[in-house]
Amino acid sequence: MLKGAIAQRYAQALFELAVQENLDGIEAELQELVQCVEQNAEVAHVLYHPHISLSEKKDLMNKIFAGELSVTVRNFLNLLIDRRRQNYLLEIARVFARLADEARNIVEAKVASAIPLSETQEQRLHQELARMTGKNVRMVKEVRPELIGGVMIQIGDRVMDGTVAFKLQRIRQSLSHA
Repeated sequence: MLKGAIAQRYAQALFELAVQENLDGIEAELQELVQCVEQNAEVAHVLYHPHISLSEKKDLMNKIFAGELSVTVRNFLNLLIDRRRQNYLLEIARVFARLADEARNIVEAKVASAIPLSETQEQRLHQELARMTGKNVRMVKEVRPELIGGVMIQIGDRVMDGTVAFKLQRIRQSLSHA
């Protein structure tokens, strides 16, 4: 089975449980768990090492996260370990966050510009994106000088490229085909 499909299935199951219990809390704990695994090589080693037994992994993870994670998230982690799916944790967390955003009617817009946007530009862009999508928008901004000028926006699979670099590329292409 594909990694994305596995992550989707587990994330969906946790999401459905989280909606019944505490979506915000479980999402925060899942992010905390992922952050700990990403930033702590010893925790990652224990979780991912193939020669550490499943029971040892569960015991160590339960000790590490005893006061940090709810029973729901600890049980979910134990389930992943039991089913040997702990390697999918990061992808599961990413899919879970997307599902939570969808439930909250939030869309993420990645905005790249050559220079930082002014406060006014950000507000206008935010309002326009909210109007276009009909959703609450979370903007993730990135400065990329190679864009020369303008803005490139990505929302899901959709990309709107209004950068000078893109326009120059199109001019080059049209001149080379002429």
